[in-house]
Amino acid sequence: MKNIIPLTISLLLVLGTLFPASAKMQITFATQDFFPFSYVQDNRIEGPGAEIIRTVCARINTDCKITIQPWLRSIRMTRRGKAHGIFMVGKNSEREKWMTFSPAIMVTEYGFFECLEAPIEYKEPKNLIGKTIGVYGPSNTSRQLENLIKEFSSKVSIDLTPDDITQFRKLSRCRVDTVYSNREVGFATIKSINASNIVYTGTDKKILYYIGFSREHTPEEFIHNFNNEIELMKKSGELSLILSKYNMQAAP
Repeated sequence: MKNIIPLTISLLLVLGTLFPASAKMQITFATQDFFPFSYVQDNRIEGPGAEIIRTVCARINTDCKITIQPWLRSIRMTRRGKAHGIFMVGKNSEREKWMTFSPAIMVTEYGFFECLEAPIEYKEPKNLIGKTIGVYGPSNTSRQLENLIKEFSSKVSIDLTPDDITQFRKLSRCRVDTVYSNREVGFATIKSINASNIVYTGTDKKILYYIGFSREHTPEEFIHNFNNEIELMKKSGELSLILSKYNMQAAP
C-alpha cells in the first residue's frame, strides 16, 4: 500500500504534464495586407479585424495567432488547415461550401471612383459601355463587377491587377475610365497616393464582411465560443465602438 500512493501521485503528475488543465487552444487566422481593414504597423498586424479577434480570443481563453499573406495564399492556407480562420471576407456560394462564418462584422459597399479630368458620371451600369474599368482581383470585388456588366460584357474592358494601389494610380492619370472598389479601401488608397483628382461617384452594392472559418479544420467548440462573443459585443455596442475608431460601421 505504501508503494501504491507514491506511484499514483507520480502518475497524476505525468498526466498533468501531458494534459495541463490550463492549456489554451491554438488558433491561426490569415489575412491580407488590405488597408484600412488589415495592415502592418510597427511589426504588428493592425486594423479592426485584428483588434476584434484579439479581444475575443482573450475573453474565450484562446491563443490566437494572426498571419498576413497574399489573399489567394490566405485562402489556400485556410482550406488546407494551415490556418483556421480568415478575415475580412464576404459571403459567396463557393465559400459557403467549405466555410462557416461569424455573425456579420461590418457593412461597407462597392462602387465607382472617377478621375475629375475625364469623368464618366456613373449613374447606371449602361454608363460603363465602351469604358475600361480598373479593379483588384481575382476577388469578390472583381466577381461582383463581372456580374454587374454580364449583359454587355463584350462592350466593356476590365483591367485586372493583384492590388488596389496600381488601379488608383492609373485613375489619377486617367489611364482607366473608372475604378470599381471597396469604398473604404478606395478612400484610404487615394489618401496614401495623395490624389486630389479622384472622387467616389456611384454606389453599386452594400457588402457585409465576416470572419470565416474552415469547417473541416476548425474546432466546433472554438467557432461556437467565438461567435457567441461576437454576438455579445454587437449587443453591447462594443463592436460599433471598435469599428468607429477606424471610421467604419458595424453590421446590424
